[in-house]
Amino acid sequence: MQTTIRQDGGMETTIDVVWPSSPRGVSTQRLADRLGDLSGKRVAFLWDHLFRGDEVFPALADHLRERFEGIEIIDHVEFGNTHGGDEKEMIAGLPDGLAQRHIDAVVSAMGC
Repeated sequence: MQTTIRQDGGMETTIDVVWPSSPRGVSTQRLADRLGDLSGKRVAFLWDHLFRGDEVFPALADHLRERFEGIEIIDHVEFGNTHGGDEKEMIAGLPDGLAQRHIDAVVSAMGC
């Protein structure tokens, strides 16, 4: 793309302009419908083992159990570390692992 700039004194300069954005590498997909209520649902906790999930998840699980009757929490240890040496394999197998365990919702936590 070229842009022409008019400078004071009537002089014009033409410069090449490059747009730094690349084409999209991933196509957009329709999001899953939201659950109206977590009562009676199976909720999986996923964690990258980087920041205080061992403290946060038990408190969150207690709160969710108080708020939603019959909710079942599947702890992060069931799935393993979402960040590490086998991260690609773990994430690649996640859809099947969630389906096999009949998971209705996921809470995924990432450290910083």
